[in-house]
Amino acid sequence: MHISLLTLRSFRNYETLILEPFDEMNVLLGGNAQGKSAVLEAIYLLATSKSHRTSRDVDMIRVGDSMSRVVGEVRRSVRNDVIVEIDLARADKKTVKINTVKHAKIGDVVGQLNAVVFSDSDIDMVHEEPSRRRRFLNLEISQVSPQYVYALGRYKRVLEQRNNLLKEIKAAEGSAPGLEVWDEQLVSYGATVTARRAEFVRLIAMAAAEIYADLTDGCEQLEVEYRPNVGVGDSVSEGEIAAIFAGALAAKRGLDMMRGTTNTGPHRDDLSITINGLAAREYGSQGQRRTAAIALKLAEIELLRNAAGENPVVLLDDVMAELDEPRRRRVLERAAGCQTFVTTTRLADLCSAVLEKAVVFEVEAGKVNKQ
Repeated sequence: MHISLLTLRSFRNYETLILEPFDEMNVLLGGNAQGKSAVLEAIYLLATSKSHRTSRDVDMIRVGDSMSRVVGEVRRSVRNDVIVEIDLARADKKTVKINTVKHAKIGDVVGQLNAVVFSDSDIDMVHEEPSRRRRFLNLEISQVSPQYVYALGRYKRVLEQRNNLLKEIKAAEGSAPGLEVWDEQLVSYGATVTARRAEFVRLIAMAAAEIYADLTDGCEQLEVEYRPNVGVGDSVSEGEIAAIFAGALAAKRGLDMMRGTTNTGPHRDDLSITINGLAAREYGSQGQRRTAAIALKLAEIELLRNAAGENPVVLLDDVMAELDEPRRRRVLERAAGCQTFVTTTRLADLCSAVLEKAVVFEVEAGKVNKQ
């Protein structure tokens, strides 16, 4: 799939942008804080309904404006072409339109456009807190599983309600009337989230291990494993996960009431990432951790390609300067065939073979001009 036209209105530092990208390699060249990353952020927003740079939608609205709009015209080879539109507002919820038709569910936009983003925050996820790795799982699984989008959204809402009740119980030092209702729903949605995460990690771990071996010339071994907070095996069914989760939730009820929060569930999951048998977060060098994250991202390209039957859009946000020449080459080789957007402050970070096939856009103060 390819973005044939991208339109921004009051997005970040752009008052208006109408961009017709090239089907293959697009290089966005410019200094820091000029608007390069905002273009990639807008594309990722169209793919996932979320930013890879902020958790606050209002951060993407241009200063002084009340709303923002991002529209992408997407050409697809397996399905019909599609136009995706997302509106952000300071005083209202974001809205989505698909082929000009407004959708009540924001999640309906997910899967219309598939995109993989490489940014500093993604590259750093290996050594950051578990929440960063859970965010990686949530964003990437959402692109291939509408069921996951629904289950995760419902799980978060039920978790919030359960925690509110637990706070009330703690404050009143009382019993737990009504907690069973929230427990039942939490278990139902949580089991779906856990099952989908387990399957996704199983697939991406195999692909990432192969890619990591290639990136390190076979000298190092990468292993990625799912670490669910609820202790379930790799091959148990969703029903079995629900039964195990229900038991764990009941066992921790006293602790939950005492602390006023839910201590069990997929909101506390993590990924185990090891290099040559050692935890990458504690013992991996910066280069090893960065290469592990790149391997996971490149594996994501393969998974999205297999799931959708066509290539995703690849977004390389100021990461090429951090890689040595062999790794840059391998990353671009793995992304071959995908429409790719690269941001950089200098063309010297890109090899001549890439530049020969690329269209270069100069970005300055919210203006984009083709070289």
